[in-house]
Amino acid sequence: MEVIMLNLKFSDAKRPLISETRKKSARDVVIDGIQHQIGLLGDANYKVERTRYTKDSEGNAIRKSVAAPPKPWFWRATDGNIMVQVRYGHAVVVELQPGKPSIVAGKTEKEVITVLTQVVQAVKTGELDTQIEAAKAKAKRNRSGE
Repeated sequence: MEVIMLNLKFSDAKRPLISETRKKSARDVVIDGIQHQIGLLGDANYKVERTRYTKDSEGNAIRKSVAAPPKPWFWRATDGNIMVQVRYGHAVVVELQPGKPSIVAGKTEKEVITVLTQVVQAVKTGELDTQIEAAKAKAKRNRSGE
C-alpha cells in the first residue's frame, strides 16, 4: 500500500486536558480577588458564588452553589488609615515590597478602591509577576503540607 504524502505541516503539540484549560493564571487569581474586595468596599451586601461539596446521608458527593461575602483584606489601623493586604487566593499574602505585606490605602473606602485599582493595573502589566509567583509557590507548599 502506497502512502501519499500530502503537503501538511505536523506538530508535536498535544491537546490540553480539560483540567488545564479551566485553571486560572496566577495573575487572574489575584485580579479576581481584588475585584471581589472592590465589590465588597462598594456594597456591604456583596456576595460571591462559590461551589461547595457535601455528602448526603448515603455518602454521595453533592455539589452545591452558595453565595457568601468574601473575607475582607482590609482593616482600619489605630491611626485611622485603612490598611490592605493583597492576597493570592484566600490565605497567602502577596508581598508587593519585601518585608512590608500591607499597603496604607487612605482613610476612606474610595481611596482604598483607588489603591486596589492601581494594583490591578500593575498586575495586568506584569509588574508584580515575581511577587505573585512567590505567593503561588508558598500556597502550593501550604497545600502539600511541607
